[in-house]
Amino acid sequence: MPLMKPLTQEFSFLGFGKHRSSKFRFSKLLPLLLILIAIYLFLELAWPKRFLLPVLFGESVFCVNTPDKVLALTFDDGPDPVYTRAISQILLDYEAQGTFFVLGKHSEKYPQIVRTLQKQGHEIGNHTWHHYNLNSKFNDTIYQEISETDILIDKLISPDNVYFRPPFGRAGFAVTNVLKQIHKPIIFWDVDLQDWHGKSAAEMMKIFENNFHNGSIVLLHDSDGTAKKGVYASRHNTLEVVEKILKVYTPQGYEFVTISELLKRGNAVKVKERCFQK
Repeated sequence: MPLMKPLTQEFSFLGFGKHRSSKFRFSKLLPLLLILIAIYLFLELAWPKRFLLPVLFGESVFCVNTPDKVLALTFDDGPDPVYTRAISQILLDYEAQGTFFVLGKHSEKYPQIVRTLQKQGHEIGNHTWHHYNLNSKFNDTIYQEISETDILIDKLISPDNVYFRPPFGRAGFAVTNVLKQIHKPIIFWDVDLQDWHGKSAAEMMKIFENNFHNGSIVLLHDSDGTAKKGVYASRHNTLEVVEKILKVYTPQGYEFVTISELLKRGNAVKVKERCFQK
């Protein structure tokens, strides 16, 4: 007696029996195969890979649908004793507010900057402790990176709420799962001025002019880029473009507000492409 039945007998109920021709089997599988290919191609074209899982399985915010002339300028990777202070002073000069997604390791080193930002009316967000790519980490590390930064922020300023943005904007299944468990949405952006890529102030201004709209969330950085050397080194262009944006658009009636205030002014948009639909 054979130890097991032939596979064709075991799976005959699926149409793979020994009396079925290979042509017949393929014809039954072809529609399913085409559907899977179509789904894959749609997802590849619809969203950048790093945004796909948060859109499908998590809570994400890319912009806000609002008739009001409001925008949110956001700054990642600080606080920095030079650039964060310079940016906050520019914002103060134009009576604007920003949201600073800080790293725990920098906030521990410069706690007074975090306190000053809050006193000036800005919002503090969580950008993890070390700025790891969380997609390469296990759940315990992901949770630790987020929770330890939350604990420090709470100790420094006791905010009502702390929004979260993952390093590099990368949030795979493990990250979205942890965030759902602790009830944290992901704050992304719909306008990336690419100061991390060494863009000039003029180039960044052009990106802003071509892409911003009511309810936009703008990505910038206030970290000390000199640590990386090369094209990422200077944040002077960031300072210049922030001042240009405020100088040009504040007189036109635009308000620059925190993420919390922006969310009060309209409905959160959870798919980036919908931010650009007229």
